[in-house]
Amino acid sequence: MISTFTAVYRARSTHLVKKAGLRKAATQTGAVTLIQRFGRALNLNVHVHMLFLDGV
Repeated sequence: MISTFTAVYRARSTHLVKKAGLRKAATQTGAVTLIQRFGRALNLNVHVHMLFLDGV
């Protein structure tokens, strides 16, 4: 599962850097990932929330 998060992080951060028109070496990106296991009615509903800090 961690390799999936790493792949998503790399793809999203690369997109943000290219969109800003900068080089990868000149930027720092970050992300906070939360795994939510339950829905509103306490039913099993595993999903992920990701907050990206672009830093560009």
